[in-house]
Amino acid sequence: MHPRTRIRTAIAAALASVAPVTANRDDPLQPDALPCIGLFTPDEATQEITMGSRRQMRRMDLYVDGYVRAGADLDDRLDAMALRIEQAIAAGGRFGGALDRIELVRTVTDRLTSGELKAGVTRLQFVVTYQTGFGQPNA
Repeated sequence: MHPRTRIRTAIAAALASVAPVTANRDDPLQPDALPCIGLFTPDEATQEITMGSRRQMRRMDLYVDGYVRAGADLDDRLDAMALRIEQAIAAGGRFGGALDRIELVRTVTDRLTSGELKAGVTRLQFVVTYQTGFGQPNA
């Protein structure tokens, strides 16, 4: 299993206490399933950190989207969702050794309207750092 998969799975499990989670690029928005969370890892940079043992440091972007039903207190509910996401991820520590570090770098909120669905989303962008062997990311 690739480390990205292991990391997504571990973080999705931690976030399951907040709301139902989709840990891939599927659209989690179902009108009857709000609140919910979607997470995905669209980008990763790799740097060789040792020459002899050929270790790589990987910095992966992790996006966690928290969706809530729209209403008069939308911003407050989005902030509450962001708080629960941050707390769940902080409580995970190193997620059983799957990663070295996870850092929140940005939060963006938006209102979504699609047909009858009215919702808000808070997107938390994290940078996840972990190490692998050169050419053997699963080792």
